[in-house]
Amino acid sequence: MLRVYHSNRLDVLEALMEFIVERERLDDPFEPEMILVQSTGMAQWLQMTLAQKFSIAANIDFPLPASFIWDMFVRVLPDIPKESAFSKQSMSWKLMTLLPQLLDGDDFALLRHYLTDDADKRKLFQLSSRVADLFDQYLVYRPDWLTQWEAGRLVEGLGESQAWQAPLWKALVEYTAELGQPRWHRANLYQRFIQTLENASECPQGLPSRVFICGISALPPVYLQALQALGKHIDIHLLFTNPCRYYWGDIKDPAWLAKLMARQRRHSFEERHLPLFRDNQKAEGLFNSDGEQDVGNPMLASWGKLGRDYIYLLSELENSQELDAFVDITPDNLLHNIQSDILELESHAVAGVTLKEYSRSDNKRRLDLNDTSVTFHVCHSPQREVEILHDRLLAMLEADPTLTPRDIIVMVADIDSYSPFIQSVFGSAPAERYLPYAISDRRARQSHPVLQAFISLLSLPDSRFVSEDVLALLDVPVLAARFNIDEEGLRYLRLWVNESGIRWGIDDDNVRELELPPTGQHTWQFGLTRMLLGYAMESAQGEWQSVLPYDESSGLIAELVGHLASLLMQLNLWRRGLAQERPLEEWLPVCREMLNDFFLPDADTEAAMTLIEQQWQAIITEGLGAEYGDAIPLSLLRDELAQRLDQERISQRFLAGPVNICTLMPMRSIPFKVVCLLGMNDGVYPRQLAPLGFDLMSQKPMRGDRSRRDDDRYLFLEALISAQQTLYISYIGRSIQDNSERFPSVLVQELMDYIGQSHYLPGDELLTCDQSEARVKAHITRLHTRMPFDAQNYLPGEQQSYAREWLPAASLSGKAHTDFVQPLPFEMPETLTLETLQRFWAHPVRAFFQMRLRVNFRSEESEIPDTEPFTLEGLTRYQLNQQLLNTLVEENDAERLFRRFRAAGTLPYGPFGEILWDTQRQEMQSLAERIIASRQPCQSMEIDLNCNGVQITGWLPQVQEDGLLRWRPSLISIAQGVQLWLEHLVYCASGGTGESRLFLRKDGEWRFPPLDAEQALLYLSQLIEGYREGMSSPLLVLPESGGAWIKTCYDAANDAMLDDDATLQKARSKFLQAYEGNMIVRGEGDDIWYQRLWRQLDADTLETIVLQSQRYLLPIFRFNQS
Repeated sequence: MLRVYHSNRLDVLEALMEFIVERERLDDPFEPEMILVQSTGMAQWLQMTLAQKFSIAANIDFPLPASFIWDMFVRVLPDIPKESAFSKQSMSWKLMTLLPQLLDGDDFALLRHYLTDDADKRKLFQLSSRVADLFDQYLVYRPDWLTQWEAGRLVEGLGESQAWQAPLWKALVEYTAELGQPRWHRANLYQRFIQTLENASECPQGLPSRVFICGISALPPVYLQALQALGKHIDIHLLFTNPCRYYWGDIKDPAWLAKLMARQRRHSFEERHLPLFRDNQKAEGLFNSDGEQDVGNPMLASWGKLGRDYIYLLSELENSQELDAFVDITPDNLLHNIQSDILELESHAVAGVTLKEYSRSDNKRRLDLNDTSVTFHVCHSPQREVEILHDRLLAMLEADPTLTPRDIIVMVADIDSYSPFIQSVFGSAPAERYLPYAISDRRARQSHPVLQAFISLLSLPDSRFVSEDVLALLDVPVLAARFNIDEEGLRYLRLWVNESGIRWGIDDDNVRELELPPTGQHTWQFGLTRMLLGYAMESAQGEWQSVLPYDESSGLIAELVGHLASLLMQLNLWRRGLAQERPLEEWLPVCREMLNDFFLPDADTEAAMTLIEQQWQAIITEGLGAEYGDAIPLSLLRDELAQRLDQERISQRFLAGPVNICTLMPMRSIPFKVVCLLGMNDGVYPRQLAPLGFDLMSQKPMRGDRSRRDDDRYLFLEALISAQQTLYISYIGRSIQDNSERFPSVLVQELMDYIGQSHYLPGDELLTCDQSEARVKAHITRLHTRMPFDAQNYLPGEQQSYAREWLPAASLSGKAHTDFVQPLPFEMPETLTLETLQRFWAHPVRAFFQMRLRVNFRSEESEIPDTEPFTLEGLTRYQLNQQLLNTLVEENDAERLFRRFRAAGTLPYGPFGEILWDTQRQEMQSLAERIIASRQPCQSMEIDLNCNGVQITGWLPQVQEDGLLRWRPSLISIAQGVQLWLEHLVYCASGGTGESRLFLRKDGEWRFPPLDAEQALLYLSQLIEGYREGMSSPLLVLPESGGAWIKTCYDAANDAMLDDDATLQKARSKFLQAYEGNMIVRGEGDDIWYQRLWRQLDADTLETIVLQSQRYLLPIFRFNQS
């Protein structure tokens, strides 16, 4: 017999199953128990609870409903194969064969138009997969349509897509028969199966003695009909988690209502029967003319369509017994109030009350101020959402000693996007506040880098072999291990790849295949040749066959080049091998061969690689089973494999003891003391999945149809029902950028509205209902701070944080952290080298960090460019110009230098490189002519002078009889003037009588006149004093920004600084222009060393920069004669 057990508690239904198993033992002790479930999580929970009851849980089968129904077909009906010839995968491959043959028909004009320009069959494969998936749904939810189509008849009232779907289905059935495969499918087996069971006088052999169906929210109508037929011969126990004890489904007609009014449910624990309606006399008034019930509880009405349709379908079952196992809920707190209202089909919302009742709130229920059974948490980001959750869980565990981590479940709308934040917060917590946790339901590709790496390898025929993409493969440890490349070696390779000029393309053949002209440069072959040449010879010896050796790849670490060459050889080999179309049987061994060639598996990746091979073999085997014989490109198999790996979910010890963190998915209605819902944001949940344009079910919906949106609404209802003590809901309700308001999921808003409309706070009795509703919502909503170190997080109260590491920052009450509270004591050395002074004044702030604190800051590792150079910018242009200028000044062969740069791949290819070289040569030639005109024989001057008790030692290079001559291939800058000024002072203080000059691009020039030794020592002592001060604390001399201020204010004619308002305003503007930069020129404020001192420039810092710059830079402007 089919028995339907109704209860609002899944654990009660499980206890009923235990009772039945214990009381009614199976005749055959070796026969397995059969329990239908919808997820592995439910199966795990049932196994654990059964093991707790019986000390062991073994010999239990947990089939999914679809596989169970087909298994019953095989057991009851003759000649039914164990695997259906009309599985979704099999139909997909068969449709690949059929569709091209049918496209010439008039009915297929739309598909014919879609499938034009489909040389790689990708459109055909995708369309076949979508149609197969649709036919698979028709087999479950519209079997009568398929029966009519198979007979050559159309179904009345369907859309125009039926015109091609009907003949396509008929052709599919006929083609299956032509292949010698059974024509049996679920649509033509349901009625045969049901009739066979109904006509059988004895129980068919092979059926299980009994079947339990546990934790399934809804079953398709045909499944229920099949189960009803099975119930004639075996016991079917359908354990249904029903949130409401009264009938809340719809009806067909008044006669149907009369049957329901006469029907009663037997109480599972007491000898009494209960009616389906609270009051049969009022039952008729619950339904409208269409038979739709005006459900008394707004949450059931809004979220319960899936359950309401299922209740209706269950009520259609005849010869079934219904049992009542509902558990009364005492409305002693907010959560239980809501659950009780749902259970009793009641609503305490004030909607619809009279004006007199609306003016007061005491007709609603009183909400205790200390009631935290339902709370809503408004956060600014997913990171803060998880941090706040962690704190609140710690608070719950501290407040309730009986609560354990296994009593808590955290369900996330999008587990994949939240996993990094969960691992960051839960995984990095110190021991004293560590919570054991397990994340389930993540996509396999998110968890195992080897899966994504394999998909990337399958894309080799289409790959441009961009340098970053190839190096990304080596970020996967098991792939790097196959080629003997460790983490340190990868760092070297990244540097070498960038400097050797590798950008994209494995070789010139690869470039041609992409229909682009080969250049012989910037490919992996070009860069590898440079590296190998660098091992054999030095670049100073010149180029070899127009390729310049790369010097860095020599020495003991040169073997890395060999390992890289091995990887590239394999990539190139497989690129060629995978490019050709092949029949399916030839693709079968490819997966294992690639895994062997590219990966050296370890214990952590063995399972992932096994999964790859299993899924690959499944795809090929399904195609071969459908006898698909055409050759196909690899791209089809790759896309299908990627999709299947995305569908694979990783479950880590779900229900095994730690805090369970998973996605919101069906059958997660397992009871927990604490249920937490994260990421309940508007537009994210409930999820929306638009139906296919040719989905006929969406055009003619029926009761029992599944939709993602209805499923999500019912999941939210199940989560609410499954919470035993606490329901915690959080969402991103504020923007982290500007704190603007964002909205929660509509489901969350509906729940908040119901709570506000049905409750009031103590003291609000005389407020209007709207006023008390607003206060209730504010009371149950927690608006959290934007940052974890906010001082409010550490005030005593409900929202107090346990993250001790943020306490020092929070204790400063929001004041900016001062990097340098007091100067570091610095003892001036007796001797100071000129090189040290030059290094300091090149960048005083950087010098403090590097020379005083021994600290270096590295900018984030920039990505290697993915295109060959079309122009030269930044440092590369400067280095080229520097070598070119020196060559021209020394009157050496510039053409040899040109060939050297071209052989290194530094210049753009072909004429573009020649044009760029000619442009740079012309500019450097004019600068070289200026230098040559002023150049004289030179020598180095030894420096050994005393300045205010400090001995300055060193050498001044390139000292001419008429003074110092310097040149640089860059535009004029004040930092260059500082360096020349320092050399000029040392030169003059050492007895030099000439002038000092620095020639720059575009006629730029710094020129300082001769100074007498005493005057030079005076100014030099200022710079030495600046060094002493800068070694004690950062010296805020910003040459470009501060220099722009001085240049604006300095009146050279009167040797005075102007301080009128107009000049100061202009000076401030010039300062900020130099500091902030623009879209073309990088501002001085972007310097990483300055950013370490201050994130935002404030007025005090600006004033200090101006004063310090004026003190040390003003003499440069005063004496400059250029």
